[in-house]
Amino acid sequence: MDISLPQTFLKMVNKGSMSIFALVMYQTVKNTGSYPECKGLPGGAGEEDDAKKEEEAASDDDGPADNAMKLFLVHVSKQLTLGGVSGMCAGYATKTVAKQVAYGIGLFFIGIQVLAYNGIITVPWDSVEKKLKAAADLDGDGDVDVDDLLIVWKKVKKVLSYGLPNAAGFVGGFMVGIKYL
Repeated sequence: MDISLPQTFLKMVNKGSMSIFALVMYQTVKNTGSYPECKGLPGGAGEEDDAKKEEEAASDDDGPADNAMKLFLVHVSKQLTLGGVSGMCAGYATKTVAKQVAYGIGLFFIGIQVLAYNGIITVPWDSVEKKLKAAADLDGDGDVDVDDLLIVWKKVKKVLSYGLPNAAGFVGGFMVGIKYL
């Protein structure tokens, strides 16, 4: 059986929306009882290296739906490995650097406050707050809020995932690196 997929669907799959692809494949196997031949997709028909791994994944005596899911996972693991691993490393590095920067800013603030308390310096905090607020307000609406953080996140994501074949794997790995590593 040969499945022809619309061009928009292929673009979604190539951009990392693999969960939609998994659901379609799972439902197809569940309804028809056999694994379809997918031409035109990465890892699809015609790639000999993938055929060996797919045969090994499907060699168990499970049902056709389980075989399809194993084949899908073999394909997805190849797609997500580079992006996911590099994302985890970048997330961990970002978390580590952010902690050190926060440590430095905290020490600087404590030092300034000690000097101000002892009358050695005078800090115009109103002026400092206005300048920091103006620098952090990226969307120009007059306040620092979630929209400003989203602008920063989009810029960071664009730079860090530039040229990677699967940005979705990178973003997922980045979040894992920040939260769990």
